[in-house]
Amino acid sequence: MGKIKRGPMVESPPTFGVTPKWQYPVVKSRTLHHSALGNIMRLVHLCTPTRSRTSRPHRVGLAVAATVVFLGGGTVVRAQDDGPAVVPYRPSVATPAELPAPGWPELEAGGTWAKGGDSARSFSSPVTFKLAWDDSWAVLIGTDAYDWQRAFDGSTAHSGGDTTLTLKYKLPVNDNLALGAELGVALPTARPPIGTGGTDWGINTIASFDYPGVHVDINVAGAHLGAVDSGQGPWQGGWAIAASHPLDERFGFTGEVSGLVQRGTTAQTQGLVALNYNVSNALVLDVAMAAGLSRAAPDWQVMAGMTVRLGHWL
Repeated sequence: MGKIKRGPMVESPPTFGVTPKWQYPVVKSRTLHHSALGNIMRLVHLCTPTRSRTSRPHRVGLAVAATVVFLGGGTVVRAQDDGPAVVPYRPSVATPAELPAPGWPELEAGGTWAKGGDSARSFSSPVTFKLAWDDSWAVLIGTDAYDWQRAFDGSTAHSGGDTTLTLKYKLPVNDNLALGAELGVALPTARPPIGTGGTDWGINTIASFDYPGVHVDINVAGAHLGAVDSGQGPWQGGWAIAASHPLDERFGFTGEVSGLVQRGTTAQTQGLVALNYNVSNALVLDVAMAAGLSRAAPDWQVMAGMTVRLGHWL
């Protein structure tokens, strides 16, 4: 199941969904591509990166390894198409109310390349494990397998990411509407300056609307940040609206706008477009591009990844 039918309330087979810098200072909040609550607010911690020795060959090696895993995973799951369809949450910021099929765990993985925002350039490799034990409850465990960033002064830093633990609940209302909620915590497992060393808590509320030819997800979230800069408020709010439309039996298109607000920082807004491709019920591939619509948001982001089924556990 892809981004287009992210929250179906019927038994039919799922379809798929899938700013130049200004010349005056901007007070930035943590950017939109990192969060404590699944997808909605993956919070990047604000510190000036220290210099490290992340060599170009090492970064190229990581990219090659990721490509091998990506293509290898596709080869494996092509022959495993007899189970329920996966439920991708990536690459959009908004997440659907829909849960993975109970007892059928899923893994989401990919890479994000970004320019601007709180660093000159950055790369992250988010990974999320999802498991539902019934039709209403699921747990999500996420991190960044690798984070790299280059500061505006040329210094670089790298680390793994913070670890997020999220409990998710789904409440079907009718055939066209499902509600959901996520309660999550981000544990400080990233080294500074990639992480701040603080623990973040948050909640995300979800409304998913499902109609012929279009699926809409609306998210509104709030998080209490364990570490903030002087003059910044400890609470951060996030919102996202995503609409998906099937192009044919395998491809789907998603468009989205999302934003973050925090006292003492400049509000962020971005737009995203994504394309999803269903290889099989067990594997969905995605690519996406995002552009900042406000001064504090990253200028651009490019994302690619997959959602893959891990077998039947329960």
